Amino acid sequence: MLDLQVKVWSAWLHARGRALERVTDDRDRGEVTATTALIVILVIAAIAAGGVIATKIGNNAEAVPEP
Repeated sequence: MLDLQVKVWSAWLHARGRALERVTDDRDRGEVTATTALIVILVIAAIAAGGVIATKIGNNAEAVPEP
């Protein structure tokens, strides 16, 4: 059992060390990645689509005759 505990503890320490390295690594700060740019483009497209849909709903609502 002790051997297994040592292996688990070693794996934990290694994973923790790697995670801390990634957190403190500043090489990606301030850079616009392709994923970020794609998300921005998709958000702009969704807002534009929402505007078009709202305009169509508004136009259809105005075209309904009064009873």
